[in-house]
Amino acid sequence: MISVILTHYNKGQLLNRTIESLQPQDENLHEIIVVDDCSTDPEWSKNSKYLIETYPKIKIIQNADNKGPAVRLNQGAFSATGNYLFFMDADDVLAPNRLNMFLAEMQKQNADLCYAEKVKIHDLNEIQKHTIATWQSSTTPLNYVLENNIMQMCVMCTRDLFIKSKGCNENIFIQDESLALNLSKYSKKIISSDLHSVFVILDETETKSIRGENRLSRHLEQQHHDMFFTIDDFIRDYPDIAEQNKKLLIKKAISTYWKSIRHTPQRKFTDFIIYLTSRLHPIQTWNKHRMKLTTYFNQLDHVRKINSRESN
Repeated sequence: MISVILTHYNKGQLLNRTIESLQPQDENLHEIIVVDDCSTDPEWSKNSKYLIETYPKIKIIQNADNKGPAVRLNQGAFSATGNYLFFMDADDVLAPNRLNMFLAEMQKQNADLCYAEKVKIHDLNEIQKHTIATWQSSTTPLNYVLENNIMQMCVMCTRDLFIKSKGCNENIFIQDESLALNLSKYSKKIISSDLHSVFVILDETETKSIRGENRLSRHLEQQHHDMFFTIDDFIRDYPDIAEQNKKLLIKKAISTYWKSIRHTPQRKFTDFIIYLTSRLHPIQTWNKHRMKLTTYFNQLDHVRKINSRESN
């Protein structure tokens, strides 16, 4: 049985659309857990009551303070009672029959972790055009996730895997990167498909560079901050990971630093040199410059910081 976990903050009627796309009447769908992160929307109280009355499988966890999606996703997942957990953003749309498809393939291949494609579209008719899945699998999930840069919120895992991995890094505001890393670190077998499954519905006036007003994805500075510290924490928490995986993580962390600083007044030519040398000698570059990089991200002003961090 599947538990779906949705973290919610001021999504309005988009949440209702998401819930309906989950096909709440499906017999394999055990529960839909909505974890509200202290929404300020005056209509939320009325809508939450409507959801509970309309959908018997809905469980709403209401919070009196705002902690961010990483904390709230863990809160929902640890309260879930299904054997399988599915995560997606609370303003996106799931294509028909995907939960059953993921469940059947995971059971068929004896996998504990599954990812499929999350894509942006303008035309709702696009959802119906994607029906055939081709699957890849790996028994080295962490390497697979890093090699394929997997972190989108279209993921199903066993409840046992989530508990073992401890879910998201709660020292980070945005959950995507830490969820993928922690699950894949403890997974025994991952399967993934390029089948379009979760859809980000954009307005016609939006593009890939101009995103919805209530999306964390618009806040690139927050993204860069959280991605860097997710990797930094992971490397420190798991010093025994394979050297190849450590190199991939370091390259991504330093690339994130370069993306963050390159259009700012702080940028220096030496920052570009750090980025270039990390391509060839990632571990040596990391050991030499990590303190400089952590100091830079610690000093960012316009990001949500869950806990204070040391630079050394």
